[in-house]
Formats: sequence, C-alpha cells, structure tokens
Amino acid sequence: MTTTTITPRNQMVRFARKAESLSWVQRELRVLNVRPEIALVVATKDLTAEQYDAFAKQLLRARDWLADFDGICHEVVEVRCPGRPMLYVKSKGTNYAHTVGLAVE
Repeated sequence: MTTTTITPRNQMVRFARKAESLSWVQRELRVLNVRPEIALVVATKDLTAEQYDAFAKQLLRARDWLADFDGICHEVVEVRCPGRPMLYVKSKGTNYAHTVGLAVE
C-alpha cells in the first residue's frame, strides 16, 4: 500500500459526500443528477485487491494514510487497484474518505 505524490493533474469527477461504501457512491451517482467537477489529483494510492475491497466496503472508517493527506479545496488522492474502478478521495482534513468520486466517462 503505497502513496505517491505526483505532478498535479486535473480530472473531471462526480462526487458523493459521506458515502458508506462504493456501492453507495455508485447508487447515488446513478440516481441523482450530480454535476461533474474538476478535481486536482495530487497523489495516488495503490492498493491490493484485498485492501481496495476493504476500503470500498467501509469508506467512513478511519485510515492512517488519509489522516496524513491534508488536501485542500479540490485536491484528491486517486485510489487505484487493477480491475477495480479508480476512486477519487477528498479527506478534507479527516482520517476517513469524506467525499468519494468516480471519473466522468
């Protein structure tokens, strides 16, 4: 589980706030008319399938690696795992995934 700081880049993302799980995010984005916004990806987090699945099932659980990320405004961590949807996470100074989004297709 590594976090890598990267050269910032813009990504269009639709976000769900304080979602309990990835399925919650997907359902909310499917049902509600959530407008895409520009997110500034400043770091990536590479997870194993097991780590990703545990994270995706409990987005509001405290995590040390999110506590260390103090992204401001539109800064996000891109959470990656082969074969899984990329997640864009704003912690907003907390130790949990306060806001989670999916890239606009």
